[in-house]
Amino acid sequence: MPRKPRKVIKSRKKPHAASTFAKAAVDKKALRGKSSSALKLRKDKSEERVMVVSRSDMFSLGIWHGLKTDDVNKYINIISRKHKFISRSLAEDDPHWQQIIPYLIFENSGKYFVMQRRGDHSDKRLANKFSIGVGGHINERDIKGIRGYKGGKVDNLVMQWAEREFREEVDYSGKFKANFLGLINDDSNDVGLVHIGLVIHISGDSNNISIKDEHKSGALEILVKVGSHYKHMETWSQIVYDFLKERRSKTYSSSKRSASRRSSPQGRIINMTKPNDIIGILPDWVIAEYVAKNKIHISPLDNKWRENIDQVSIDFHLGNKLKLFRAGTYRFVDTKRGLPDDAMEEVNLQDGDPFILEPGAFAIATTREVLKLPNDILGRLEGKSSLARLGILVHSTAARFDPGWSGAPVLELGNLGPKPAILYCGMPICAFTFEKLSSPVRMRYEGSRSDRYSGSRIPLASRIEKHNPSISHSTLREESLGSDSKSSGRGRKKNS
Repeated sequence: MPRKPRKVIKSRKKPHAASTFAKAAVDKKALRGKSSSALKLRKDKSEERVMVVSRSDMFSLGIWHGLKTDDVNKYINIISRKHKFISRSLAEDDPHWQQIIPYLIFENSGKYFVMQRRGDHSDKRLANKFSIGVGGHINERDIKGIRGYKGGKVDNLVMQWAEREFREEVDYSGKFKANFLGLINDDSNDVGLVHIGLVIHISGDSNNISIKDEHKSGALEILVKVGSHYKHMETWSQIVYDFLKERRSKTYSSSKRSASRRSSPQGRIINMTKPNDIIGILPDWVIAEYVAKNKIHISPLDNKWRENIDQVSIDFHLGNKLKLFRAGTYRFVDTKRGLPDDAMEEVNLQDGDPFILEPGAFAIATTREVLKLPNDILGRLEGKSSLARLGILVHSTAARFDPGWSGAPVLELGNLGPKPAILYCGMPICAFTFEKLSSPVRMRYEGSRSDRYSGSRIPLASRIEKHNPSISHSTLREESLGSDSKSSGRGRKKNS
């Protein structure tokens, strides 16, 4: 059962001191006379009936975290077929329901419409937060006039919902085009736990736009300036900003490659270096060629695997098997004798399943990908900077994969942060770099003294006792602290 969201109490903060928003601030004295009408508005909003889909229906095809841009029509179909209307006050406090929110991103000539909620906003959980999305609930009144609402094409329904929401939330003079980007889900906080966003990009030909809500201010800003508000953004806006930034980076790289082709005499990039001539860390184009030709064997690979390649690395994803230490079973770990077989328990996940890594917890996992290296290339497992900044370690010390290595790379996950972290099966978890040796190694890795984990497809516990072969395995078990010991709970599968 999903956990019921806790009521979050936040201290009142002054609005963010950004000059573009200070100009749009409303004098507090002018708002005092509106307090009674504001209270009535809040009451009316809590009593309105809004569109929801049960969590079990919404995620019947699998759960995800962040912005989902592929296979979205099947989820829109679920919303069209399974939605109902319940009171907003009930939906806000019950994570069994997902409230459907059109979330509109307005852009004009490379600038995005950024809003800031004021401290007196009706939803205190979002007070003073920045947002690049215009959003609101869908109620019965909103959809009565939609053409083809009963049995209509889902993409048409989304666009019509978006148009109504846009005209309801902002004052805008100009023409615009709408493009459906995908669905957004974020279970990391109480607000995201009970909402699903329909993310739509609005491209306008005019910069004459303002927000109607008296509890918000807004301004058009370039993407770099938008990023300066990142720490003070709502989490949905952070997720969308990361998507926009990544998309712009890929567009820039693509245009740069096209320009290089045009500038060369034959209309292509002139590169006199052949992949086999390169010694040292492999660049992106060599990684792509080696993977394509199976010199570096990675499986499984989806159709878009090349998008996982950066300048000198390729992303790997979190696999579906993890191991955790059982609590209370052993008083200590003897590094000469190693771990008994029952010291750790295994957790199995499905793709998209969330997993909570508690503060101070440690887990062993594998990547979804299986890696096989030739005898002249070594690999290095690198953590993701965005995870490290949350206090999440992907590997402790075992980052090198010797030439000839074969198997599913093992991750040594740890949470050094103060808060539980939700990881998702299938999420990008680490990156691999590869280094070409000047000559192949003579000693085969398989069967060598270093080979204790090669060939495995599941997370294996430490085999440190192989350094001490003289110690009998019959002495490995230490004193138990109780026959009714349970899992520590420092890491656990999250119920959805």
